[in-house]
Amino acid sequence: MMTGQEDLTMLAAGLIGFVMVGPMLYVLPIDALAVWKYYTWFLLALLYLLIAWFCGALFRFRVVIYNIDAKELREILEKIGRELDPEARWASNSLSLPTLGIQFYLEQWPLMCNMTLKACGTRQNMQGRLQFERSLRYTLSQHRAVKKNRVAFIMVLVGFVTMSGAVGFLAMHWTETKQSLWFLLQ
Repeated sequence: MMTGQEDLTMLAAGLIGFVMVGPMLYVLPIDALAVWKYYTWFLLALLYLLIAWFCGALFRFRVVIYNIDAKELREILEKIGRELDPEARWASNSLSLPTLGIQFYLEQWPLMCNMTLKACGTRQNMQGRLQFERSLRYTLSQHRAVKKNRVAFIMVLVGFVTMSGAVGFLAMHWTETKQSLWFLLQ
């Protein structure tokens, strides 16, 4: 389980290599390279992560729950809803906890076995949301019925093959790679 902001930040951290050799190379401040040398890349990476974090903070609150079935999560949410709020009500895929002052919409990603709880509306009680999140995190940590996801295995396999191909290409062209890297860091 992750908050939406944590999920977006982790995705941005995973894609930072592509961004560093792609769009950031086009906006690279050459004068900064002359003064700060290779620290410029660190500052650009930090700027990129701060922008990703800021974009995540702009979105409505959401919670992403990985590798769980919709039926299982709905049972867990019903249990938590009854414990935290006696007036908890379901309307289709929306859960309303009026005593806590929060409402969520349950969105499914069946292929990846992911579920997202998105806040309905902008008026959410922060204390109620934090209490709900803590309770959900604790309940999910006790829930151990995790199924293997075939799509995740395929994605790991494709990632490994891609990484192996890239490392192999860099190893075959080691002198050019070393020169290019030295040029970028100077």
